[in-house]
Formats: sequence, structure tokens, C-alpha cells
Amino acid sequence: MEIDEEALKRFIKYQKKGIILTGEEIDILDAYGIDYTKCISVNELISLIERSKDDSNFDDLDWVEANLAEFNYYHNTHK
Repeated sequence: MEIDEEALKRFIKYQKKGIILTGEEIDILDAYGIDYTKCISVNELISLIERSKDDSNFDDLDWVEANLAEFNYYHNTHK
């Protein structure tokens, strides 16, 4: 049975302090030098991503940030 490497990146690779990241998201954060392991919450990681961006085009970081914000809304917002 052959394992698809791209599919493996979509599995959860990190789950601590309410932060859940896939391998793909981790690869993107690592590429920008963002140390998600030091964050104590999803909100802190989102803020760190926002501070890491400048006026350039960061579609991949925007994608990770949007995923985290959506997760945070549906799992941590009291409705």
C-alpha cells in the first residue's frame, strides 16, 4: 500500500494548549520562523502570525491564520 505524502501533511501533527495544527500548517509556520510551540493559546499564535507579516503577499500565512481563526471561533466562542 502506497502512502500519499501530500495526504499525510493534512493530518494533525501538533495538539497542545488548545492549538491544533496539521503537518502542512506546521511546514508553513516553520518556513517563516514562527515558533508555535511557545504559544500558550490559539489567540497568541494568531497574533504572532499577524505580527510576522508585513505588506508583502503571504497567501500561505493568511491561509493558516484563517484556519486557526475559524477553529477558534467554532471551538472557543461561547454562543
